[in-house]
Amino acid sequence: MTITNLQIRKTLQFAPIALLTLVLADLILLFIPEFFGGIKVNGYVTGLILGSVALFYGYVGYPMFSFDAKSDYIKIRSHLALSTVFGKTLKVPKMNITDLKLDLSGVRDKLEIRYLNPQGKEVEDKFSITILSKRKKEMLKLAVEEFARERSPQNLHLFI
Repeated sequence: MTITNLQIRKTLQFAPIALLTLVLADLILLFIPEFFGGIKVNGYVTGLILGSVALFYGYVGYPMFSFDAKSDYIKIRSHLALSTVFGKTLKVPKMNITDLKLDLSGVRDKLEIRYLNPQGKEVEDKFSITILSKRKKEMLKLAVEEFARERSPQNLHLFI
């Protein structure tokens, strides 16, 4: 099952451009007081925009999210809308996953995954799913439950 919210990418790419335009207009009005016939601006819009962007990313985390559990690997990707340079990517064999669950309590919703890394050490990683729609969160919940059913003892084949 593949779950992604890449359809909101265009909106999240357009928002920083619009905010940058507002910041530039604010700075022009701050440093060139006669630009629009003497409109007085104190430069507060720039600080407000930068603060709101910081709060948004602090709350949401990386907004772009992809979850793919079709093959023998679970692939999870979380990154910024403008670039994939900043972000997290995880590709883990299903056999190495010890726990996969959703944490919908608290301020941020998260997908928590525990797995064995190639060195054999158990590692935990968290991915923010706060910006996913309710329908996508339900789909992700079903995918996590399906994974748990696959791993349940009644579905294990014992070859003796």
